[in-house]
Amino acid sequence: MTSRAPPVEKARIIRDAGGNAYLEGGDGAVSAAGLNGVLALAIASAPTGITVADPSLPDCPLVFINPAFTQLTGYPPEEVLGRNCRFLQGRGTEKESVRALRLAIAAGKPITLEFTNHRRDGRRFVNELRMAPVMDEKGQLVAYIGIQHDVTARKRAEREAIKARRAAERANQEKSDFLAFMSHEVRTPLHGVMGTLALLLDTALDAEQRAYAETAQRCGATLLHTVNELLDLSRIEAGKLDVHSDPFSLADIVKDVLDLLAPAAAEKGIELSASLDHLLPGQLVGDPSRIRQVLINLTDNAVKFTHRGSVELRIAALPDGHVGFAVTDTGIGIPPKLRQSLFTRFAQADQAGEQTGSGLGLAICKRLVALMGGQIAVDSTPGRGSTFFFDLPLAHVPESGTPPPRIAPQPVLVQPLAGAHGRILLAEDGKANQLVAAAILRKAGYTVELARDGAEAAAAAESSDYDLILMDVRMPLMDGYAATRAIRAVPGPRGRVPIIAMTASVMPGDTERCTAAGMDGHLPKPLGKAELLAAVQRVLDARPRRPRVPIPEAEPGATAPLLDRETLEELRAAVGPGRLPRLISVFTAETKERVRRMHAMTDPVRIEDEAHSLKAAAATFGAIALRDAARALEDACQGGQPEEWRRILDLLPGLADRSIAAFPLARAEARAKQDREQKGR
Repeated sequence: MTSRAPPVEKARIIRDAGGNAYLEGGDGAVSAAGLNGVLALAIASAPTGITVADPSLPDCPLVFINPAFTQLTGYPPEEVLGRNCRFLQGRGTEKESVRALRLAIAAGKPITLEFTNHRRDGRRFVNELRMAPVMDEKGQLVAYIGIQHDVTARKRAEREAIKARRAAERANQEKSDFLAFMSHEVRTPLHGVMGTLALLLDTALDAEQRAYAETAQRCGATLLHTVNELLDLSRIEAGKLDVHSDPFSLADIVKDVLDLLAPAAAEKGIELSASLDHLLPGQLVGDPSRIRQVLINLTDNAVKFTHRGSVELRIAALPDGHVGFAVTDTGIGIPPKLRQSLFTRFAQADQAGEQTGSGLGLAICKRLVALMGGQIAVDSTPGRGSTFFFDLPLAHVPESGTPPPRIAPQPVLVQPLAGAHGRILLAEDGKANQLVAAAILRKAGYTVELARDGAEAAAAAESSDYDLILMDVRMPLMDGYAATRAIRAVPGPRGRVPIIAMTASVMPGDTERCTAAGMDGHLPKPLGKAELLAAVQRVLDARPRRPRVPIPEAEPGATAPLLDRETLEELRAAVGPGRLPRLISVFTAETKERVRRMHAMTDPVRIEDEAHSLKAAAATFGAIALRDAARALEDACQGGQPEEWRRILDLLPGLADRSIAAFPLARAEARAKQDREQKGR
């Protein structure tokens, strides 16, 4: 805090009728500033501090203050007049602001700034200072007028608002992160549940068993739908749901919606159709995925609450350049009191005892339509049906033709032939999901091989030919993205094998990240049987497939090469020049020690753990035969086959020695040793 200057002699202080204080001899600057006469009385009653400084006097002292300045700072006129205003500064005063003020004074320019000042009792306050120079008729500087406001409360409120906003942003981010985590943790086991139920329904069941299984399957589908809705709503509220603008075919979207919901409509005997205005173009510009999502939600609701009659989609060109969408049904209708809250979160329409859903679908529709620049509304008569309609500003694509006036659903059941063939690598670390996906694919006629982590998948893809790789994204040792990049680096056809991602994560950017890694598609878990087989069939139908032949059960390491040189060269390029020999030395030492430990073990659980580590390390260094032997040993331990794992364990030391000897470094060291021995003779 600054020290106080001695008070100015009382004889030099002049006070007017309003309480303003002048420094005797400074009335010229005050008069030049226009703060005398009638205006002085108004200034005396002003709630803001007003000062005048005289630049003609040494150190540019204050020569005028009003009563509000004394109330603001606590300084009486005797301790202010005749002093430079810097006495208000002290610890905590921002140096940048002081520098800006001095530069403005030196240049004779006005300035407005906020900085920390001190009252007479030492308390700090935030002073909003507006300072302006006063010039005479000759352009000479004669005075500075200063206006001070105490904005401490406002600044405190601003800081609290920023703090609250940041806390809200953190909470929102934490909520999004939590939902992203939970979506994966929920969707992954749900994938196993739904797939297992699909397999169960393919078996011979009596009527009671089939009813139970179908009920469980419907409940799983409902749970999945609710998880997806929660994720959509979270992304919208977090501002992370992007709306794209791309050309799209209106007829294609409508057909997708009809084909998806046709089975449910046919089961209830409901006519499902669509009509399109002849004034519409064949293509529009907008976000087709979001438009499809809204139409599916509205049409699905219409089918649910319609027991007889029809559901129709109508799309028309509106005069204002917008496109209008309407979904009309002949269902049970919605009472007026329910329509008021229909588009709010968790609002459920209990229509004739038919409350279904989570109450999120229509709220999401409303927000999606708003994000795309439109509005949504509903018109309904209880007992006679409902119409949900929305409009969107969608630009027309010139010369794109016109859509068909009527579209009817043509459901296509995806059912691969029993003789389907193709070799598929399934990279999945979850045992339940492995079992389900592999069983579905094998029952459809495909040959399926398994990889339990990304490194194993990359090694298998490099050493064998596959028609398709189904790649889980989250796996130990090497995730699906890294494994895909490693496969894409393989020269020749093996590096161009189609790869489809399978992931329970459906957060923004997941699809783009898969594409950037080199994947050809993205399937969200849980996968239904139809969706999985349809995705596989689409890929395999686009390329020649390999004949379906059983994989020979060879002795571990007997037919595979000891060393894959391409893997070794890629590893050399990845680690940089001069580092590979050291890494090979570490690998060989660890492998010898690991094999020695394993050979002395009798617990299959411990052997399995060691075999798993050996398999991954061997795959990284291209020791293919050793990798296959470790994999076979791991499988034998997992399968409870003591005779088999003991047999493999007995063969492992010799195979490890031959694999290590196959490395160029090992051969070079052997030749050098031989040369030394010959010279010694």
